[in-house]
Amino acid sequence: MRTFSQRMAVVAAMSALAGMARAEVAKTIEDFEGHGVIVDVHTFFTAAAQDTGAVEVAHARVAGRALVTEEGVYAFLENPENAGHLAQVGPGSVVLVKGKLLKEGALLHIEALEKQTAVPLIDFARFRNDAGREVVLKGVNKCQCGLDVGSMPHSCELGHLHHLEAADGRIYHYLQFAQGQKVFLGEGFHFQPVAVKARLLPGNYLLVQEAQVE
Repeated sequence: MRTFSQRMAVVAAMSALAGMARAEVAKTIEDFEGHGVIVDVHTFFTAAAQDTGAVEVAHARVAGRALVTEEGVYAFLENPENAGHLAQVGPGSVVLVKGKLLKEGALLHIEALEKQTAVPLIDFARFRNDAGREVVLKGVNKCQCGLDVGSMPHSCELGHLHHLEAADGRIYHYLQFAQGQKVFLGEGFHFQPVAVKARLLPGNYLLVQEAQVE
């Protein structure tokens, strides 16, 4: 069992490594405009269907929602601005979203959201039935306080909600099943260097099988 000072030293070392990686792989933020459908991400993926059960999603309005367009699946950054926009719509809503996209995380910040009536031509099955692939990822489990999302607005006003930031700067999002919810909420994993065994699904979503502090 590591002492507190030892754990802090490990976190500092991991942060330094992540900083070095970010110098090599800069975060890419692009203007985004997408016509798509809001989905409940915890019931969307067939690969996660056996785990849905009666999951209680924390901060469901933002962390439980994703945008599916013909181009891909996108998560929403858990910030008050996104929460305000997403309060207007529910799963199944057809929307036009304008804002910023962090490519390394398929992660959106909404600047404008408009309800639409024309349903876009989207091959939902291409994403829904994607079996994903087994991965073991290492990085730091970061809440909004320290997550590197470049110039996109982020804060912990909605809570200390975590993502995995890998050493190469890529950001991954946890589906809140079993241990996935614990790492999302930082229960024993707050700002810890972690190793996560998971199924990687479209939109950088992780169906966690095992997670441990390194």
